[in-house]
Amino acid sequence: MRFSQFLSILLPVFVITTNTSLSNGQVNTLPRCGTQAADKGFGKALERVKAYENAIRLRTREDVDSGQRGSLHSLDVTVHFHTVSSTEKVGAITDDALKAQFGVLRKTYADYDINLHWNGIVASQTVDDWLAKFTWPITSDRVAQKRDFLSSTRLGGYDELNFYFYTDMAVGAWGSCNVAKENVTVNFDDIVFREDGCNINYLSLPGGPHPVVNLGYTVVHEAGHWFGLQHVFSTFACDDVGDTIDDTPATSEPTTGCPIRKDSCQDMPGLDPIHNFMDYSDDACLTEFTRDQKIRMHATWTTLRSNLTTFSAKNHLSTKLDSRND
Repeated sequence: MRFSQFLSILLPVFVITTNTSLSNGQVNTLPRCGTQAADKGFGKALERVKAYENAIRLRTREDVDSGQRGSLHSLDVTVHFHTVSSTEKVGAITDDALKAQFGVLRKTYADYDINLHWNGIVASQTVDDWLAKFTWPITSDRVAQKRDFLSSTRLGGYDELNFYFYTDMAVGAWGSCNVAKENVTVNFDDIVFREDGCNINYLSLPGGPHPVVNLGYTVVHEAGHWFGLQHVFSTFACDDVGDTIDDTPATSEPTTGCPIRKDSCQDMPGLDPIHNFMDYSDDACLTEFTRDQKIRMHATWTTLRSNLTTFSAKNHLSTKLDSRND
């Protein structure tokens, strides 16, 4: 849906932040994805991103006019994998499953000129019955535990993508991710930086037991949020701002299954984008991002993430947290 509509509608439409969605103690009520639209600073950040998008379009148009292909320059983004297990499920997240997951992730984003790099090493392996549930801390001790956990495991700067795979996430909560924000301090004292990354239910890994969420596209979907994309149905309305992407058709509701010719906004051009990775369709139904979504991802990473210096203190690839007694 077009950005011009966004400028004419008040920002309070976006009142729930990604952090809020997973910090209100209501994990059991989360839909397939716990990432919400955006916060009140979304408009200002989006204006910066849109300005860069316009520069991208101008550059690619000039390339075409000069006889070149007009493609975007590739991004190179480092990825880190972490596992968080309960004592009963130690070993449930296998190296083979993580390698298969990265294969899906890498192949998908390579088609959009985003090269993801993982060294094949699980950066941290935490065993803790409470952390494995990915629930909101309601006591000062739990707040401190979560802070110490993330400060000890998160790797890289704001431009590096950390995935945490949990063994005991609530049923129906497949994942969540933090959207990029402005004015982030690359320091663990900044909660936005500390909690930046994607949180994934390990049951969604390729080959998992769920009949329709088992091809690894939950990770692809959540990474889309990290790169700046909203759900295609973001505002649940046909004539609202939607996902602020020009070439995704208006959509008023998430998709379930893989319906043929679904059209939730019949007075608007186009059918619902049920094959878009930013919908809720079955994994087997998800196949694509659009051209403008690709530009949004490139622009978001470049303007909001890549210009921050990598923070290396406390970041060690050999980190391994284990709450069990040695």
